[in-house]
Amino acid sequence: MRVSRLSSGIKYFILFAAALFFITPFIYTLFNSFKSEEEIFQVPQSFFPNNIIFDNYIKIFTEGFSNYFVNSAIITIVGVILITILSALAGYAFARLPFKGQDILLVALLMTITLPLAIFLIPMYLMENRLGILNTNLGLILPNVAVGLPFAIFIMRATFLSIPKEIEESAAIDGCGVFQTWWRVMLPMAKNGLIIIIIHGFYNIWGEYTLAKTLATDQASMPLTVGLTLFKGEVWAFGTLAAVIVLSMLPPIIIFIIFQKQMVEGISQGSIKG
Repeated sequence: MRVSRLSSGIKYFILFAAALFFITPFIYTLFNSFKSEEEIFQVPQSFFPNNIIFDNYIKIFTEGFSNYFVNSAIITIVGVILITILSALAGYAFARLPFKGQDILLVALLMTITLPLAIFLIPMYLMENRLGILNTNLGLILPNVAVGLPFAIFIMRATFLSIPKEIEESAAIDGCGVFQTWWRVMLPMAKNGLIIIIIHGFYNIWGEYTLAKTLATDQASMPLTVGLTLFKGEVWAFGTLAAVIVLSMLPPIIIFIIFQKQMVEGISQGSIKG
């Protein structure tokens, strides 16, 4: 019993230390967002704010930085919705609807995952320039969907393969067609897989920088990741920068808190099936 308690205590201590190590920078940035520039640069610097101010957050919305948040929100939400719908359809087709050339197409999708993003930047730029969608939200949504879709398809394919065929056969006996079986039977049972690709897609699109830097050269169309690079004037306004960073980190944190249970269940289910 003593050995077991000691082992549990060591595990909890390691977990607490790791959590403290990762959360401290966020807490430090959060406190700095409520400090004035003078207090941030004072020596020695205090960890906690001496006088809490909200000027940094007010400055974000009065100087137009809220536009970057709006752009990022539109690109991320629409992109995640498209990835979820398309991957659910394609994943079901690969798992349950065999067709000619299926294996070749799967290999091609796998190859796109392994290729570096940089080799697609110039073709994407030329294509969007010809279509006239540079510096638009659509011009960022479509590339993000194209980049995130192959991985999402593999996740949904594995999720649908883990569902017993007998359930699908029972739906067919009841008179359900292919689309009805997918929508009413298979999709609700693939909830954990959907949660994984929603979280994965949200994180990747919200924090994406390379595509946005290449395809959004107009300041009005820039998402948050690129807009932050324009934040520096003659000197860094570290207080306002800290406020922007805090606001940019909140959506991914909220998404994880909401879906953490389903995400853990999905990962556990995948490991058990494997």
